[in-house]
Amino acid sequence: MAEKKRKGLELYFPPAIAAKRLKSADTPTASEESKNKDELDSVPTSAELLDLRALLDLSEVNTEQDISTRLDRIANLLLREVRLVLKRKDATNVEFEILEAEFYLQIGDRHEDPFTHGSEEQRYSGCWYFHRAPRFSKDSHRSLTSTAEYRDGSRKGMDLTFGGPALPDKAEGAGNDAAAASSDNRLLLGGVLLRTIRQVENGKITSGPSLLVDQILSFSGASGIQELVQDSWKNDISAFNSVIADGRTSCLFVKPIQPNVKASSPIYFSPRIGLDLSHPGTTSPRSLPLHPRIRFLPKRYRFFVHPELLVKNGRPQTFLGVLHSLIAAGKDDEQDQALKKASLSRDIAKAMGIKEATSSKYLGDYRAGRAAGAAGLEAFIGPRGKGAASSPATYLKMMGAISAIQT
Repeated sequence: MAEKKRKGLELYFPPAIAAKRLKSADTPTASEESKNKDELDSVPTSAELLDLRALLDLSEVNTEQDISTRLDRIANLLLREVRLVLKRKDATNVEFEILEAEFYLQIGDRHEDPFTHGSEEQRYSGCWYFHRAPRFSKDSHRSLTSTAEYRDGSRKGMDLTFGGPALPDKAEGAGNDAAAASSDNRLLLGGVLLRTIRQVENGKITSGPSLLVDQILSFSGASGIQELVQDSWKNDISAFNSVIADGRTSCLFVKPIQPNVKASSPIYFSPRIGLDLSHPGTTSPRSLPLHPRIRFLPKRYRFFVHPELLVKNGRPQTFLGVLHSLIAAGKDDEQDQALKKASLSRDIAKAMGIKEATSSKYLGDYRAGRAAGAAGLEAFIGPRGKGAASSPATYLKMMGAISAIQT
């Protein structure tokens, strides 16, 4: 039993943290014995922010299953156990709940997601990374970004970085740690793209990565990202520094809260928004092994709560997340039978807050894609697939076709 518990903890937490938790669990106090909750569901306190920082570091995670388990834990924590806090110079705070976000992760030879930005700024975990302008990459397995320009206009975005080691503390000799990190040539970087937040005080929802950044800029009194990072934050991009000092006029940090499990909305997982197979280097679905873009496009790396509130962006992706939660992920013939369930479109419509006719149309498009399979997917490969994600009908047919060829 102890060994089973140890393995379970190590999937959720890095070895050092797991050992600490296991040790305390092996020698319970009288008060601990009265607790109903398992160690894995413990409520984070301020001290446990160190555990969160460790969770974001995937340096010692080696298998696809371990990666999946860690991502599930991080998603649960971000949606239920923390809030974003924007602190201003006048000592007033603005708190936000995270309602929707997406994972992007590159681990060399283990998890090479071609849709991950791959910016050098994503090499350390626990930082705020504002999206840089994209550059075309001839390598369809990689994305490239500018090293100078932030994305502007309606294309802005902000990640909480994860995957690599934590950003070294300046007080602990960042130079030595940085040198050690750079000596490791393994690709290890990623980001959690924040898509929707809700202001705690008034319930105002901000949906969309660019509008979310606009909200942060507005509350910080900054006219743009460069001014925010360089002037307001004095280049301190840590997501764990809640102190305004050394000339900073605002900061954005993660704050642990006590989750209300009974009042929690279910967490859904869906494919990410805005991705397609239009890169000219994407190969045919008849070529095996499948191209990484085909394999990673359907990954359910978008996680969210309250689908009925996410009405501005990603309706077809939200549909797929709710659909997956309602049907068993069994064999192909079992899935096809589940997709024909009479009450399915009604149940999806209820969860999403949409008309049943819309849900039924979405189901029809997805089933049509599954029926077309690899032959149908060919129409979305390369330049022909540009813009497929902008139409619910074409997107769901594409995703249905991918689901039919996955093993």
